Amino acid sequence: MNTNVFYFRDLNVIGGIETFFYQLGLKYGKDFDITVYYRTGNPQQVEKLSKVVHVKRYRDGQTIRCKRAFLCFSLDIIDHVEAEEYWQMLHGDYSAIKVFPDRNPKIQMRVAVSEVVQESYRDYIGENSIVCYNPYTPQKPRKVLRLISATRLTAEKGYNRMVTLAEYLDKAGVPYTWDIYTDSNKPFENPSVSFRTPRTDIVDFIADADYLVQLSDTEGYCYTVVEALCAGTPVIVTDFKVAHEIGVVNGVNGWVLPMDMHSVPVDDIYKGLKKFKYTPPADRWGELLVPGEGYDEDDPNRPVTIKCKRVYFDIELKREMGYGETWTVPMSRADKLLDLDLVDWIDG
Repeated sequence: MNTNVFYFRDLNVIGGIETFFYQLGLKYGKDFDITVYYRTGNPQQVEKLSKVVHVKRYRDGQTIRCKRAFLCFSLDIIDHVEAEEYWQMLHGDYSAIKVFPDRNPKIQMRVAVSEVVQESYRDYIGENSIVCYNPYTPQKPRKVLRLISATRLTAEKGYNRMVTLAEYLDKAGVPYTWDIYTDSNKPFENPSVSFRTPRTDIVDFIADADYLVQLSDTEGYCYTVVEALCAGTPVIVTDFKVAHEIGVVNGVNGWVLPMDMHSVPVDDIYKGLKKFKYTPPADRWGELLVPGEGYDEDDPNRPVTIKCKRVYFDIELKREMGYGETWTVPMSRADKLLDLDLVDWIDG
């Protein structure tokens, strides 16, 4: 026989009631017998709750025996519960959300999670309840490691090593986010990793990260590493030769990992590095470029003829352009439409 039984039909991966169960167990689970029954449940949520309360799946026809039953929202199993007392949990502002909660004559007491809920239920349903706020035990949050990559993810860019690094971090229990800006259609499934559309203002985002990650087989120069170091963001790179040439120093402004990824200093990475100064290699383009003024042989206002290759709305002409339609525009406008792959060049 259970002592305190809670029932919530569907345990979601996130949600206020799921948080309530966890916080209840965290605060009272060691001193009180608490069991949560459910019909369907997200595996991650069930695993998390199981650390602080008893969690059991309810099966049709099963009889639950307990001293006090707390039913959340749905009362669909109430006739299969043999309890000394039946309590109903009130979690929502019912008059605002226009939801009519289940009612049953077996319910002896109702618990509202706030005065707002209590008043709402009384005004909407006409029945009383007691107020008992949801428990919460303040916890010191851990630092979230913020990683970023900006890479085309072609064959030499180290896709498999990126998967391996994520596995190292997961195994160590490090909380992290990893935003990978790429045009690749080869993402790997990991809740901490997000594949994002490439953007031209990437330096702003690199500067806001804890590390720039580039795990390539080889690089000719590696602009993203230079961009990161100039922005004061340390890097995590593999031991490709040019990393040293452009100024990556292991343990100072980044971490240099072995190509086979047999060892990753996860604790050191998570701890972080001190601020550093970095100056990019000096270039010699001032010596290579020919001085003097030039002129543009192409007149951007020269009229050219183009042909619509897909239906679209033209913001300058303020109308929809039909497939196969031809018209004349300045060359500068034609270039923009060609870049958007909306038209074909006819002549001009």
